[in-house]
Amino acid sequence: MSGITIASLAGMAAYLLVIFFIGRAAYRRNIKGDLDDQYLVGRSLNPFVLVGTLFATWFSTFAFLGGPGTYYLNGVSWLLFGFFNSMGPVLIWVFGGRMWALGRRYGFVTPGDLLATYYDDSRRVRVLSAGVGIAVLFPYAAIQIAGIAKAVAGATDNAVPYTAGLLIVAVSVGLYSIFGGARAIVWTDVIQGFIFALVLLATSALVVGWAGGWTDGWQQAIDTNPDKMAFTGDTAGAYFTTMLLWTFGWVLTPHLWQRMYMARSPRVLGVSMVFASGLSLWVVTFTGAIIGFLAMGLFPNIPQGFDSDALTPLLYREFLPAGAVMLVVATFAAGMSTLDSQVISGSSLFTLDIFRESRPDTSRMQLSTVGRWFEALFVLGLVLFAAFPASQALIIPLASVGVGFGLALLMPLIGALYWPRATEAAAFWSMLSGFAVMLVLQLTGWTEQLPTTFGPPAWGFFASVVLFYGISFATQPVSGQRREQFHGYLDQTFSTAREPLPTTATPASGTSAT
Repeated sequence: MSGITIASLAGMAAYLLVIFFIGRAAYRRNIKGDLDDQYLVGRSLNPFVLVGTLFATWFSTFAFLGGPGTYYLNGVSWLLFGFFNSMGPVLIWVFGGRMWALGRRYGFVTPGDLLATYYDDSRRVRVLSAGVGIAVLFPYAAIQIAGIAKAVAGATDNAVPYTAGLLIVAVSVGLYSIFGGARAIVWTDVIQGFIFALVLLATSALVVGWAGGWTDGWQQAIDTNPDKMAFTGDTAGAYFTTMLLWTFGWVLTPHLWQRMYMARSPRVLGVSMVFASGLSLWVVTFTGAIIGFLAMGLFPNIPQGFDSDALTPLLYREFLPAGAVMLVVATFAAGMSTLDSQVISGSSLFTLDIFRESRPDTSRMQLSTVGRWFEALFVLGLVLFAAFPASQALIIPLASVGVGFGLALLMPLIGALYWPRATEAAAFWSMLSGFAVMLVLQLTGWTEQLPTTFGPPAWGFFASVVLFYGISFATQPVSGQRREQFHGYLDQTFSTAREPLPTTATPASGTSAT
């Protein structure tokens, strides 16, 4: 076993030990049986912690693996990704404050709480939104656990094989998520986000040096791949799809939706989103671009045995083998900071939107226990799914549109926040159709037969919009009571001159106040 492998293993062990102690401290602070505390940290996050957890959750192993590799393959055309990502705060100003206000007033924990309550306590809207949410979370979480395990296997020369890596990640995330709850997750996110931000910045600086300096590095990249340094003009549909994914779709994924409920105030939410987006734009997007672009000059072609996702590990292997220690710890941090949020978010969806719907008399303490059992089963399912080669073949097509599944929630949310004419039937069928179209097109590849370059998420979005408005005009809107509890309350709250929003829950009939 080489010295680098031993150092990588030691780095992993030290990192996991720190995470264990953080989870233990969070467990001692938790309020047993309090679902707000278990899933939302009591809705009390300050800007520092909220920025940390947003930033760490926003980007995953993509920051080290997929991001630089995509810039390497696609060139400057992919820079629009950074612009789309920076639009996150705009959508938080449009949706986030209203979602926060309703969540605080009525005790909402999940997306299904808000949507089902507005649409006259619709059971099918609640269950469907939970199903869509879990469909978003599972394949994306599987990518995280598989990505970490592959990175660990490569960094340790297979001293920790892929399967063992899966088990290490599963046990680690499972322990501090199950026992530490959301508090352990947001605390570890702050540390994990700092770690992978620092490593990304360091890696981009190292690549500039390896390329011979800023000016020579860029010139070498341009001379090697001039075509990749010009924007293409024939992918407007692909750009539109990417915009949908990383603006609306990103905000509506369950684990990020729930972070809007966690803020101490709407001002904290808005400020945190601006800072988190700025960090993501400068620390992740542009460092990834520097790594990917300058690597064009260093590697005109990816060596045999590697793919573009392995670009960053390849750079370290060629120029700084000792950096594998830093890379494996950072990959751990990046993947786990997203994976843990997805695990606990999936737990809340199953527990509150599916289990409680079938057993409404379950006590809060029992629901808390059910949630922890689901987290354990969810993590076990991820391990089993990621362990089999046949299953791994399904991860990429599902995860590539996973964020897009969140778009199925967009039109029902617009109705709940802004459009009183929306109806329960429109919410349900638009959500179902949008999700189904995305899934079918992604799995079958039928978009290649269509005359445009729109991706499956865009086609699913179009179907959702048409059905939402068409069915709304053909059916009766929700009850006047619900419209008053939502639109009336929001109009009153956001038309007053900065008056403090209420901080005590006053649940509407049929909601899930905690």
